[in-house]
Amino acid sequence: MSDTKISALPSASSTADADMLPIVQTSGSTLATRRASLAQLRSGLLVDRPFHVRDYGAIGNGVVDDGPAIQAAVNALKLVGGGILQFGPRIYRIASPVLINGVTVILQGAGFTEGPNEGNGTWFRIDQTGFTPFTFSGTMARGSIVRDIAIRQYHVAPSATWAPTDYDYVFRVQDCLGAVDFENVYLVAVNRGIWCDNSGRMSIKRLRGQVFTRGVEVDRCYDICRLEHVHFWTFQTNDTNILTWQQNNQDALVFRRVDGVFLDDIFVLGARSTLRFSSSASGVTTKFYGSNIYADFSRYGVWIDGNDVEGRIANITTQGEVINAGASIPLPGAAGIQIDGSNVRVQIGNLRVDDAESNAIRVNGSNNRLDIFAFRAEYYNRLNDGSAAIHLANVVTGTPNQIYLGTPPLLGNGNNGPLVNASTNGFVASAAPAGRVDRPGSMVGSQDTGLFQPGTATIAVSAGGAEQMRIASGNISMGGAPGAHALAIITPAGTVNQVTVSGSAAGGTPSLAASGTDANIPLALSAKNFAPIRLNSRGNIALEVNAVATPVNFVRINGAGAGTPPQVTAQGTDTNVNLLLLGKGSGAVQAGSPLQLPSYTVATLPPAASYPRCMIYVADGTANKRFAISDGTSWRWPDGAVVA
Repeated sequence: MSDTKISALPSASSTADADMLPIVQTSGSTLATRRASLAQLRSGLLVDRPFHVRDYGAIGNGVVDDGPAIQAAVNALKLVGGGILQFGPRIYRIASPVLINGVTVILQGAGFTEGPNEGNGTWFRIDQTGFTPFTFSGTMARGSIVRDIAIRQYHVAPSATWAPTDYDYVFRVQDCLGAVDFENVYLVAVNRGIWCDNSGRMSIKRLRGQVFTRGVEVDRCYDICRLEHVHFWTFQTNDTNILTWQQNNQDALVFRRVDGVFLDDIFVLGARSTLRFSSSASGVTTKFYGSNIYADFSRYGVWIDGNDVEGRIANITTQGEVINAGASIPLPGAAGIQIDGSNVRVQIGNLRVDDAESNAIRVNGSNNRLDIFAFRAEYYNRLNDGSAAIHLANVVTGTPNQIYLGTPPLLGNGNNGPLVNASTNGFVASAAPAGRVDRPGSMVGSQDTGLFQPGTATIAVSAGGAEQMRIASGNISMGGAPGAHALAIITPAGTVNQVTVSGSAAGGTPSLAASGTDANIPLALSAKNFAPIRLNSRGNIALEVNAVATPVNFVRINGAGAGTPPQVTAQGTDTNVNLLLLGKGSGAVQAGSPLQLPSYTVATLPPAASYPRCMIYVADGTANKRFAISDGTSWRWPDGAVVA
């Protein structure tokens, strides 16, 4: 190229990277013409700028496989230490795998228009199976991001036996040991969305779409991962056959060995489960945290089929209807919370369950514990077969299941189904409000002290892990579970009379008294069957009341007013009832004071036949003849003469 004036150079119809172009550059007070290639100019101008897939052969017409071009761009980024790979507003068909390994890459789309098919923005079209479209692998891929991109997959036409095409996960994050993030990603008719294994700290924000089998699945996450603003809805289709598949097979978010996950603003429509906590060879999920969860038309809002799962949820609402049914029909087996594992520990702040076929909460396995502060169930027991709002499996071997309610449950439209099933050794505990001076209540002190509700219209108090009192329909048992209790109080229908037990101040006497509306109220103390009633003093029996046969005659002790002696009398149904005083063995009947006999005159003697061997005092007898004894025929003086 000659050193001539730029204006004298011939015009070029086109340029290539190898072409030399003139540059006028100031050098001190003079101008100098330099030479540079077009490639050098581009390199200088675009240094540290994002790469674009079109520069590596991507077409973006939805027909040509753009996978190799994307892989070439990723490889180029790897040579320069990573960076942003831009995608224009086109449809990129992915028919071969893209591996991001040894480099941190941001796959940056141009956004998308929500809809059932590809529209404006950046779309990945996937219509072939047998491969993983995008895999992030190795520690050098940590920090990679996928954002502002939509994915569309294609399946067979809907039918009564429809099932999705068996595509692999669109994205696999494998053995990164750190974060790969997804932001503003749209999954349309996607069979499986995102798989993350052995890669902690993953973050997913603004994930939307319609998935058929899995939305997100996480395993071996040993550091906190986060899922926020997930919205799975009928973006692609509301065909009944497809939605039926979803409700029978789709688990929207699946967690296996996950050491802590933050879940916030999760909405899923039409699924088998919205949140599933399962297991793998590496373990189960512990310390999960959910903020706001809405499971709509889901068989299970939360499904826990792994042992030893542990976590908590602030707010969750579930609804278990058949989608597109036209009427409110519950999914077979639908439950808001379904636990099939054992040793599960979950705490829930606010739980609402709508349209459960039988049980709003169903706990199988053993030694499971749920703590729920506020629980509301609407439209449970839909089969009207007596199903309870809460079903606890009866545990034959192991620790029974437990549910603790922080407030009284709010149950509606349950066809009078009870709170908890009767055929279980598990229990539902209720913490009553503490109350105040004018409206007292009860307060639970710890796990085994307080109120629990073992049956309909029944509450009980336990302490030290054992029942101490149960109240049911006006009847109270105290001191142990029914059958092992020490005291029972029975209130018959129409009761107007009661027993009042009163304490006393110092120097006073506690009392047991009859009270009520009747003017005169007897008080009965009854022993069981043939046993006596005993009154003890100083730790031993002081008085025993017994009956030698079924009593028809009895002893009455009457008090008396001033100047009148108290009485011990024989009473009963017989016309004449003797009163018998007995000593034990050879012991005699003793009188501590002079014994006063009844007094008669000779003219008023009672019939001797009625009082054989009885003694009387004759007031008008002569000297030495004041005392008389009946021989069963006549009254006789001490000398044997008949009283006359």
